[in-house]
Amino acid sequence: MRNNAETTYHPVGTCKMGSDPMAVVDDQLRVHGMAGLRVADASIMPTLTSGNTNAPSIMIGEKASRMVLADAA
Repeated sequence: MRNNAETTYHPVGTCKMGSDPMAVVDDQLRVHGMAGLRVADASIMPTLTSGNTNAPSIMIGEKASRMVLADAA
């Protein structure tokens, strides 16, 4: 499947946020069980937006950069 599958859509919602056993990242975008790794892309969006995912993805990246800088201080 990995060799042949592809999509023409903007995938979102593949990286669940939360604290339950199915969640991949916490509310600070940190990957559970992995030190120093965050996810900052459209995969953390719970559903597909009504428009293009570019602007929301940029906003997620901006917010993630602020979280990283806050943790470094």
